[in-house]
Parts: sequence; C-alpha cells; structure tokens
Amino acid sequence: MSKNGFLSQIIFNYLLAAIFIWFAIDFVSTSGWGFFTILCVLIATNDFVRGTKMLQIFIQISKNNKSN
Repeated sequence: MSKNGFLSQIIFNYLLAAIFIWFAIDFVSTSGWGFFTILCVLIATNDFVRGTKMLQIFIQISKNNKSN
C-alpha cells in the first residue's frame, strides 16, 4: 500500500467516526438513548480506535524511513 493510500484510509476512518458521532448526537437529541444510538457510538469508537492505531503505525514507519 502506498503512503498516500494509507493516509487516506486513516482520514476516512476519522471521517466515519465523526459522522457516526454526529448520528449518535442527533439520535439522542430526538429520541433518547436507544439501540441505534448505542450502535452508532460503538461503530464510531471502532473507527476512531482503528484510525488512531493506523496513525501510530504510519508515524512509526515514517520515522524509520527518515532514519534509514
């Protein structure tokens, strides 16, 4: 995978997390805590954690490439 493709996947994960957080906030404001709200929060958490882990790997790879 290229560096740009990896970076775009990280951005995509953070974007999805933001969208699902927005959905969760909207669901809570209209109908309270329910199944879909909790599902949106879980999906947003998964996307955020996945994006953060990928960002950490990307930073480590970038540091190793600069030192070599």
